Amino acid sequence: MADVAANERNRNQPLDSGSAEESVSREVRGGFFDIYKPSQGYHTRVWTGVAAGAMICWFAHFLYEKFELVGSGAKTQYIQVGVAVATIVSLGLLTYWLLALNRRVCDFLIATEGEMKKVNWTSRKEIFGSTKVVIFVLIFMSIVLFVVDVLFMLFFNAIGVLKTGVTGVIGDLF
Repeated sequence: MADVAANERNRNQPLDSGSAEESVSREVRGGFFDIYKPSQGYHTRVWTGVAAGAMICWFAHFLYEKFELVGSGAKTQYIQVGVAVATIVSLGLLTYWLLALNRRVCDFLIATEGEMKKVNWTSRKEIFGSTKVVIFVLIFMSIVLFVVDVLFMLFFNAIGVLKTGVTGVIGDLF
């Protein structure tokens, strides 16, 4: 009970600028190149970074091509390259900040990798078996639908809805 009262008193007191608690919080934050929980969620972060890098490069190439419309000559080339490089650098730093420094994103990616390890992945044998079933059903259904379609064509030809002869319908099929 006495601990609760002491904690309540300490919570209500303002912190001094040189207090020990504030210096500890500064030490925990680290610098720009200190990765948040570097040993956790490694593969998820790396492959997210690879995918983000590919999209950033594609976007920079897209902008490079679009800035050809500005004009022609060396000045246009400088603008194109400058925009592409600025895009790659700025979005690359944003991606690094998100994947290495932002605590919410990092915790989400770490939790995602943890959940992916819990997934019960199907074996290669089960996948091949399922694929064979799907292919067999697909072929069987296409044959059944083809036969039903031919029967409908013959029926509609017999009642006079279709204007082609039976030989024309059968000849068109084969």
